[in-house]
Amino acid sequence: MHIRLLIVPSLAVLLAGCGEHADKHASGAHAADDGHGHGAAAPAAGAETGHEGHNHGQGGITLPDTVQKNLGITWATAEYRVVQGVVRMPGRFEAEPTARRPYQTPLDGRVEVLVKPYQQVEAGAVLYRLHSAAWQRLQQEIADAVGAVKAAADNLAAAEEHAAAITQALTLWSERLATLDRLGKDLGGKAAERADAAGRVADLRISAAEAKRALAEAIRQARGEDGSMHTGQAQVRLDLLLGQAAQLAGLTTEALLKVEGGKPAWTSITAIEVRAAGLGVVEGEVLASGTWIGEHTTVLTVTDPTGVRLRAAGLQADLPRLSNGLQARIVATDPAVQKSLPATLVLGPMADAVDRSVDLIARPTEGTALPAWVRPGVTANLEVVLTGSPEEELAIPTSATIRDGLKTIFFRRDPNHPDQVSKVEADLGASDGRWVVVQTGIKEGDQVVLGGIYPLKLSQQEGGAQAGHFEADGTFHTGKH
Repeated sequence: MHIRLLIVPSLAVLLAGCGEHADKHASGAHAADDGHGHGAAAPAAGAETGHEGHNHGQGGITLPDTVQKNLGITWATAEYRVVQGVVRMPGRFEAEPTARRPYQTPLDGRVEVLVKPYQQVEAGAVLYRLHSAAWQRLQQEIADAVGAVKAAADNLAAAEEHAAAITQALTLWSERLATLDRLGKDLGGKAAERADAAGRVADLRISAAEAKRALAEAIRQARGEDGSMHTGQAQVRLDLLLGQAAQLAGLTTEALLKVEGGKPAWTSITAIEVRAAGLGVVEGEVLASGTWIGEHTTVLTVTDPTGVRLRAAGLQADLPRLSNGLQARIVATDPAVQKSLPATLVLGPMADAVDRSVDLIARPTEGTALPAWVRPGVTANLEVVLTGSPEEELAIPTSATIRDGLKTIFFRRDPNHPDQVSKVEADLGASDGRWVVVQTGIKEGDQVVLGGIYPLKLSQQEGGAQAGHFEADGTFHTGKH
């Protein structure tokens, strides 16, 4: 910036000095200490010599790397694009709902945070540990369920034997009661025995009913309706408890059942480890380690910076020419950032009757690498090619052109000599405010000066010498040496 400020006020002096310097070279007289090191020999008549270390093309300006850095020279590339029929709307990036993930505690307990604010985390990284008494109670329930599954088969066998024994006893006492009834009719004197047998039969019938109910319960615990042990109520309860534990621990049921050191893994988990579901950055609000919190409390939030979309405000008057799926581009508000992001347009379902606007949502094309300036909250422009727009035309950024008197010019980079540029009188066509069509003097892929164009224009003022070069300190020399 300081070098640019020094160049502008001293330009007239530099031009005058260079003119005097050129006259001395034209007369063939070189001072021994002129500072340019041309040597004492004068060039032959009609021969054109360049300044030492510079290769001047016809009407060209040499810009060494040092000068380009000092003057802030940047480049833009001419490309084919749709200029007419393009509407540009301001907008801002916002996070997709799926890009921002809060991590809450599934149970109450003491939290141990293992990440720092603004730390980038990978998928599967441990974010925090939760020490909870509720988890230990769940482990106890799983242990009881495991025991119930193992005992289900034995309980079923015992219930079957008990029911069979009761049935057999009931059969025997029923036969004795029948015998006593018959003897009582024939001989008499069996009333007491008959009453005792009748009481035994009644008690056994009650026991048989209870044994039948216990047997049914044992069958439900051990086997399902299909007769399989895997669908028994005891096994189903164990599966449900393991599934609950797996959900809380962020593991699979198979991982919980994996035997380590002679014991299943679920018995050795002393704390629940919560892991990142995907790539992202930890936001600034993070609970302190050691905090006792209740269930469903947010410990931290991880945001995926790449999960963004642009929300812009379009005019309702353009709705007849807008539709879902139209070709769109997301462009940075900084003119120096030339790379745009291809996107797909989605029309908002609701419009604003007061502002006469409609929300336009643009999502970067899947697989597109997002530059660093794409972040939620950053402003950008949305360019939409309207339906029925003309074909692509060769264009350069509007900021790469500048007025020079009554003409508009730009500076084209020499493809064969990247350190040289030449002034071109612009033959321009349609413009969308950011890009302008160039009719002649340039082809696709050519580069033009974008940043630092103003000092170049000053060096090529109308009526001045048209060829020259910049020195490494940023001063400009014109004419032949």
